[in-house]
Amino acid sequence: MRRIIGIVFLLLGFFLLFYPQIEKKASDSKQTQLIEAFENLGNTSTIEETVSPAKVQDYTDEKKLILLDGARGIVEIPKIDLEMVIFDGANENPLKKGIGMIEPDKEFGVNNVGLAGHRATTHGKQFNRLDELVPRDLVKVKTETGTYEYEVFRTFVVDQTEIEVLKDGQEPLLTLVTCTPLGKKNPTDRLIVQAKLIKQ
Repeated sequence: MRRIIGIVFLLLGFFLLFYPQIEKKASDSKQTQLIEAFENLGNTSTIEETVSPAKVQDYTDEKKLILLDGARGIVEIPKIDLEMVIFDGANENPLKKGIGMIEPDKEFGVNNVGLAGHRATTHGKQFNRLDELVPRDLVKVKTETGTYEYEVFRTFVVDQTEIEVLKDGQEPLLTLVTCTPLGKKNPTDRLIVQAKLIKQ
C-alpha cells in the first residue's frame, strides 16, 4: 500500500513540475492554428486545387467563424517572440484565447488602440515579457485591411484606475497593457507600453 501511495505522489509531483510546459505547448499550438486560420481568411485559392468545392466551403465557413468570434488581427512583437491573435474586448473570454482589444470600436492607424494581455510565470506566455520592451522596439499589427507598424517610445506603470493612457491624441498610438508586477496576486498596477505608428 505504501508503495502505491509513493508512486501516486511521485506521478503527481512530475505532473505539477511539467504542467506549465505542457500548458504552454498547448497554448502555442492553439495560437498557431488561430493565426494560420486568420491569415488564410478569404484565401481559398491555395486549397481549391486539392479539395472538393464542398470542402472548400467548409474550410471558408470555419475561418469566418473565427472572425465572428471576435478575431480582429494578429499582434507581433519580434523582440519578445510574441505572435498572438487579437480578439474584441478585454474580459476573461478573449484574454483566455489571446490578446484583448480594450475598445473594439477604435481603429488601428487612426486611434489610440489599447491591447490587453495576461502575464503568467510561464516564460513567453502572452504579455509576461512586456517589460523587456524599450524605445525603438517594433510592434506589428496585421488585420484584414492592412498591416500597421509601430515603434515603442515609452514604458511606465500606472494604477489600474488611470485609464487616461487610452485617450486618443493627435497621432495614432498602440497602448499595450498588462498587470504588474509579474507573479503578484491581484495586482493593482498596470505596465504600459506605448508605441507610435511609423508605417501603414
